[in-house]
Amino acid sequence: MRFELSFLILLQLVIPASASAASPLRWWVDSVTVKVRPSDLPPAVMAHAAEIHAARNEFEPFQIVIRSPADVTGLDFEVSDLTNSSHNVIPGAVIPIYFVGDINLKRPSREHGETGDWPDPLIPRVDTYFHERRNAFPFTLHRNQNQAVWIDLYVPVNARAGSYTGTVRVTSKGQPLFTVPVRLTVWNFVLPSTSSLRTSFGFNGVAALKQHAGKYTSNDDLRSLTALYTRAALLDRISFYGGTGTPPPFAFNGTKVTIDWKDYDRDAGQFLDGTVLGQADPLPGARTTSTDLLTHGDADTDLKKMLYWREWATHFREHGWLDRLFYYLKDEPRVQDYPQIVQRAALVHRADPAIRTLVTLQRTASLDDGIDIWTPLINCFELKPHFDSFCSSTVPRKAYDEAIQSGKQLWWYQSCSSHGCNIEGGSYFSGWPSYMIDDTAVSNRMMPWLAWKYGIGGELYFNTVEAYNHPIDPWSDVYLFGGNGDGTLFYPGRRANIGGSRDIPIDSIRLKLIREGLEDYEYFILLDKVTSPGTAETYIDRIVHNTNSFESDSGTFDGVRLQIGKQIEKNSFRVDPKDASEGFR
Repeated sequence: MRFELSFLILLQLVIPASASAASPLRWWVDSVTVKVRPSDLPPAVMAHAAEIHAARNEFEPFQIVIRSPADVTGLDFEVSDLTNSSHNVIPGAVIPIYFVGDINLKRPSREHGETGDWPDPLIPRVDTYFHERRNAFPFTLHRNQNQAVWIDLYVPVNARAGSYTGTVRVTSKGQPLFTVPVRLTVWNFVLPSTSSLRTSFGFNGVAALKQHAGKYTSNDDLRSLTALYTRAALLDRISFYGGTGTPPPFAFNGTKVTIDWKDYDRDAGQFLDGTVLGQADPLPGARTTSTDLLTHGDADTDLKKMLYWREWATHFREHGWLDRLFYYLKDEPRVQDYPQIVQRAALVHRADPAIRTLVTLQRTASLDDGIDIWTPLINCFELKPHFDSFCSSTVPRKAYDEAIQSGKQLWWYQSCSSHGCNIEGGSYFSGWPSYMIDDTAVSNRMMPWLAWKYGIGGELYFNTVEAYNHPIDPWSDVYLFGGNGDGTLFYPGRRANIGGSRDIPIDSIRLKLIREGLEDYEYFILLDKVTSPGTAETYIDRIVHNTNSFESDSGTFDGVRLQIGKQIEKNSFRVDPKDASEGFR
């Protein structure tokens, strides 16, 4: 059922010129919920046109896959303008085209998993940051190997609803090979630029700088590269915590603390205010949905810490950022850590009760008073039948209702518990959502669907550049903690690798699929608004069974996603434009 696509790849049995007897080259269009490996057999029925449905302010990607029994050199791809009958135009020149790179996996993340080449890094033809032509195109197609190209179509906020047509032109050494028809239906509703589901994904600016430059070079380079990655994250609808890891400096005088906010406001303020992405960019006005409170090393007494944090609260309140600030108390604490957590949470709240405290732990009565954002592991909500609990305790979702009603938040996170921690995960580890390369595309996209079903308000993920911290080259190996890609959602786009004059972050397929899941979440919100509360869940239930079981078939998933969009479009006259202006609540 792989062709019942969310963007409805049209199943036309069109025979392209390149597939004639004169040329054995084959190509087809595929959904991004299919990971096309180089050695996969071509589908029995090939789609030779893409028909895409998307809201305004939404990305809707698709893949073109090409294969030949002989090497083909000099392959290049270009997207034409997309136009409608009223001559409205979505410019093709700004639609990103990515070469889908492969990572050779030496070990599987899970039992019965497959090693070998898997698609993941997306290397741009022209990057979206400096608009430089990189060296991924033109490329050589190797014989009897599939090569996918990812077209990351974005529909501008001001696009007119209706039908648009265009093409993707494929050439070899400048000579035409084939043309892919593209038909786009722009639906009469718009998605918000800022994600409605809060996210907080880790990022280590120092590790990124060392990967790109080979060493720590300067504070200015650290800030510049961190800003570039943070922009990349925002374009994928996620927010970072960690950043440069450099807290603003302060001066302490008796019972008064003065913080120098100049660098922090210049670097982080633009993302908190939503001024990074302008009207000419995708997701104009997008803002980060969370940020962590950093403690300066010179705040070495409880008094200094409290006064320092109080100044954070004052500054964030003045700028309208306070609802996004949290203090990360401790990661995966043990029982013996609880007294320290109680003490630290009390100190944070003495500084200012509005600072939210976060701990990665299921709800625990002895900590209840001090925790504002409970962030349990996804494995800790319900037992998986026939297995011992992976958690010290399993706390059902309803146990959090009272805390949420009192103003606290419930987030969650996934970890190596989804695939097997430092082991080749066995039967227990099958079925969980996962950000591993060698898991299905649907699994990579599933967290927001589960978040809606279980009433989760945010997602924490420990890192996006974890492999940058280790003595491995992410381009050849991202196996960490028993998983391929655990904690690594970017690749370092070094000039030596990708060409151009400046380094850039390289997105993974998995990061784009996380973005797609966050856009799905916006559809759920709109569907319930234009129909009735609970409607979205009836569709979600066709895919999601529980936290460790859901439909991974591409066609089934894409079909349900398309039906949701059609339902919103049918009732789009009820969409209030103000609903799409803000995002998270």
